[in-house]
Amino acid sequence: MNSQTVNVSTGPVQISKQVQKAFAASPISHRSKEFRHLYNDSTEFLCERFNAQKTYLLSGSGTVANEAMIWQIKLLGGKGLILSNGEFGERLIRQASRASLQFIEYALAWGEVFELQTLENEIEKNKIEWILFCHCETSTGVLNDFDSITEICVRNNCRCFVDCMSTIGTVPLDLSRVAMATASSGKGLASIPGLAIIFCNNTVVSSEQIPVYFDLGMYDKKDGIPFTLSSNLLKALQISARQKLQSNQFELIDEYAGSCFDLLKEKCLLSFNESRSKVFTVVQPGNTSTDLVVGLRQKNIIVSHESEYLKLRKWFQLAFFGYYKEVQLDRVFKTLQKVLNCPI
Repeated sequence: MNSQTVNVSTGPVQISKQVQKAFAASPISHRSKEFRHLYNDSTEFLCERFNAQKTYLLSGSGTVANEAMIWQIKLLGGKGLILSNGEFGERLIRQASRASLQFIEYALAWGEVFELQTLENEIEKNKIEWILFCHCETSTGVLNDFDSITEICVRNNCRCFVDCMSTIGTVPLDLSRVAMATASSGKGLASIPGLAIIFCNNTVVSSEQIPVYFDLGMYDKKDGIPFTLSSNLLKALQISARQKLQSNQFELIDEYAGSCFDLLKEKCLLSFNESRSKVFTVVQPGNTSTDLVVGLRQKNIIVSHESEYLKLRKWFQLAFFGYYKEVQLDRVFKTLQKVLNCPI
């Protein structure tokens, strides 16, 4: 990547120079007072911005955050319902199965929309005590109806657990009505990958029956830091969250993501998406998608196309997860126009 490259992939994402500098600094001990201040400042800020009672940080990817959340569901017990309409809903089902959770599935074809009345009927009929779903199904870009699903959960006294990997930092989000939600440092918060984030509004359970690294009760006993955590990753996240969660960033990204959405929709390249989403899955038969990826890459625009599920279907994705300046997003839009042979 050179200085002219603009990253509109699903991750790693476009980061600021300040985040790069923090990551390159000399590390400090996770047992030091300086680290404790950094940790408290970062987690308190995230709690405040997303209206959560507590935030846990673990070393690892978003999948690690989901593992920790799933083990908490297991300890809380009860019969659950897992929603799936894409690659990452299916992954939640696989993770839950390995943890031997008791649940049923509401599974649809990729990109289809959950029928809310059917969902509520399933909860009532099966005496469901918890629900697990992806807010944004990243594989297609479909936004599942967070507000309505959480409202159904509240109405039915049902705990709500949500994978928010592609919405934390990309859309306004209030987590006050969920039991837990997960995120990652390397997506919408525009930092370096490597920190798994768990937002929590219920009392966590500790047990020797689950892997110690996923035991959030252990984190409580050790004031959040039972194991090594990278000071570089934490400092980078502290900086990036404050940069990204600004109204001017939301407004800038909304404007240009909306313009790119309209352009792709006009060319009939989007089968799943809605303009509110910040990840657009480009679907076109034949090898045209490959040609478009090459055309964008030649102009130093980085998109996602190497994930197994994308390669299998010859899809690619544009995602506005990073931290951007207007000149960068303007270049993305104009380059997309050229590659699609649109008049400028």
